Amino acid sequence: MRRGVADDAGGGPIIDAYRELQELGHFGTHGLRLLLELVGQEVHRFPVLLAPGATWNSDAVADCAQEFFAAKGPAVTAALLAQVTDVASMARYLRRSVRHFLVDCARDTDLGAIRRKIEDLLSATEAFTRVPLGAPGAGWWQLAGDPLPPYGGDLQPLVAAAYAVPDVQAVRWSGPRRSPLASDASLVEILRAVLSAAAGSLEVAQLTAVLVRRFPAAVEYADASLEEQTFEAAVARLEDRPDVMLEVSDRAQEVYAQLAPAQRALLPHLDKPIGEQAQILGLGRSQTYAASGKLKAVLVELVPDDCLRAEVTLELYRLCVVNP
Repeated sequence: MRRGVADDAGGGPIIDAYRELQELGHFGTHGLRLLLELVGQEVHRFPVLLAPGATWNSDAVADCAQEFFAAKGPAVTAALLAQVTDVASMARYLRRSVRHFLVDCARDTDLGAIRRKIEDLLSATEAFTRVPLGAPGAGWWQLAGDPLPPYGGDLQPLVAAAYAVPDVQAVRWSGPRRSPLASDASLVEILRAVLSAAAGSLEVAQLTAVLVRRFPAAVEYADASLEEQTFEAAVARLEDRPDVMLEVSDRAQEVYAQLAPAQRALLPHLDKPIGEQAQILGLGRSQTYAASGKLKAVLVELVPDDCLRAEVTLELYRLCVVNP
């Protein structure tokens, strides 16, 4: 019986793929088989990428694997040859590359565009703030003020609050690009009303689900046909998604392992004045400026800008606080 990709010893395709890559310098039969298996495991987390009525059958998985390899194959091959040192590291790197590719594809859908718009407005508006580290719902969004508990109720009252906002201004639009939902000012008022109705904090995924139901025409049929399936996963709390929790933990651990001790000590204090950072590092102000800037650049490089970036960053903060 053929061993699965998670096997760490003896004759499985993952070992053949690693040896084959080292000998050939490129993907061969075993490498492509490994890629296909990994893609098949990952795509089921992304129903939004499916066409109406479609499923992740063998043909759909093969098409997705081909798209990944056409877009990322040369870069991933070079990185594997340069960075992996054993079977396990090859599997981790390839799986992570596939996952990031699928996240990028999802962000290019209408649902992904709406989510990005919400994130931009929340970050740019002083009326909204993130729940601080250490509080329930850390990293979620709420109205500015004292930390509020996570909202755990049904979405329908929030959708009703979104519909109740008066004088929502549409944006006149022409051209091939997708049109905006409404003016930024109107969207800010809708987000304010939704968070007020929640009387607590919400994840961006929950806010996305509310706005999609408020503006159903903004979502192509391919997305809307999977609405319930997509939203059930989208609005689930992280603690109810062990697969996502595991990914967040693994990614944060990988970044933590690459930080120097001084960077781990500094990271929880990056938003503090430079004088306090200098005291923590025991350095002068100019050296502290340089260290702080380098750490910020490292975080941009190591923590991808995807849908789990906030959660991974918060877990990384926690690791650095617990074990600086």
